[in-house]
Amino acid sequence: MYKKIKVLIIAAVSVIAYSYSPATAAEKDLTINAAEYICTKAREGKKTRLAVYAFTNDAGDISSETRSYSTKIMALILDKKEFKVIDPESVPDIISEQEKGMTGLIDSETAAETGKMIGADALVFGITGAGSLQVRIIDSTTGEVIGATLEESGGKTKIKNEDFKSPEGKKKFMAEEFERSTRQMYNNHPMYYLYITANETELAEMEQAFSSEMERIKKRISDSDPAKVTRFEKRKKKLADFRNANPGFDSRIRESRKSLIEQMKDKKKKKKKM
Repeated sequence: MYKKIKVLIIAAVSVIAYSYSPATAAEKDLTINAAEYICTKAREGKKTRLAVYAFTNDAGDISSETRSYSTKIMALILDKKEFKVIDPESVPDIISEQEKGMTGLIDSETAAETGKMIGADALVFGITGAGSLQVRIIDSTTGEVIGATLEESGGKTKIKNEDFKSPEGKKKFMAEEFERSTRQMYNNHPMYYLYITANETELAEMEQAFSSEMERIKKRISDSDPAKVTRFEKRKKKLADFRNANPGFDSRIRESRKSLIEQMKDKKKKKKKM
């Protein structure tokens, strides 16, 4: 069993390179400096067990290219011989939650329980996009978020500290976390995505359009451990509240739901014809 975690740092690393080619010098410098930054913050926080998640692009999708970043970061951290590196995708409890469509949202309230489940005292995430590398760190005891942006320019990497204490900074962090966790659910568990992102009106519409699928979802959730169900519902409510408070994010969710519902309906029609 893993020891209880009192303080957890979440380091969310966002890698954005001009090219996804592993051979580029810019990518190499960014991954090296990202690993150094993570290790420095881990030492400062006395963290020794680091969970490195598969990196995503800025839309929240995982690909072989984005995953290569996290693989390199893991190798560079392991080379230090100071830290144990954990692959969350190999942890049975995490796999079980993913199979049941449980949301992977991580914030100041869920960091400690996630760290305990994984056996890590720091969690590392990455987002690849278009030009810089951003690092986010959340202290689960205080809920404080700190971070920096790493930029490759003229053969040198510049590090700029970011402000995540302001309301806008916190909102930015949460928007990225919702994008990451919900996008992976969109790709891997579409019906759960529709369920967890739905407001009351949308839930009623789903009951009409996908009655049998909704019954299966409710049964699988009810058959889960009560603590996990509570956590699931809390995160569902948090997502709903965030949608209500952020029109831009709400608009993206509505568009993605519309597209996915059309795909699901087309799939049902094709099945009936067979």
